[in-house]
Amino acid sequence: MTDNGGFKLDGLPVSTYGVTLMYAPGQPMLPGTRDRTADVLNRAGQYWVDSELGTRSFSLPCQFYDCDSAADLDAKIRTFARLFVDETGRPKQLKLEFDDSPGWYCTVRYNGAIPFDRAWVGAIDFSLELLADDPYAYGTDEEYDYATITTSGGSMEITSDGNVSTPAILCVENIGVSEITDGFTLRVQYEVD
Repeated sequence: MTDNGGFKLDGLPVSTYGVTLMYAPGQPMLPGTRDRTADVLNRAGQYWVDSELGTRSFSLPCQFYDCDSAADLDAKIRTFARLFVDETGRPKQLKLEFDDSPGWYCTVRYNGAIPFDRAWVGAIDFSLELLADDPYAYGTDEEYDYATITTSGGSMEITSDGNVSTPAILCVENIGVSEITDGFTLRVQYEVD
């Protein structure tokens, strides 16, 4: 068992709710695809038009622990259940972050049902079913103070270590005007592989 219970929901360790991940769930490398194909007359098979990634599902084998009584267990269940729905009772989106992948998260929502196996009062096993409508994992936003240019003219190279094509956001702050120039020019060259 890890200190965080195996994962966090919206940045809060599930151990806060008396829940732990019993073992690491097997997850596919990629979710299933949604394929668009067409049948062509007098042609075997189908004609492939396009594909996209489908939703990513998580089935997390969890357990409530340290429950002294049935009333204590019921209170933990109700408190944990409130995390997944809004004030109108509809599932809400949460950030799911596993302990073994810190800094990366998926946006998930409760999906399906949570059956309980009340074998004994001391612990209770359940499978938490979550669905990521957006199948990609995202890194936490990071800001860097890359460099300060103190001379007139010059260039600077900025590289990204990301692995998903995404627009870059560059913020430039002019902390004063040089006596020689009365402004500056920003030239950005951006490439996406």
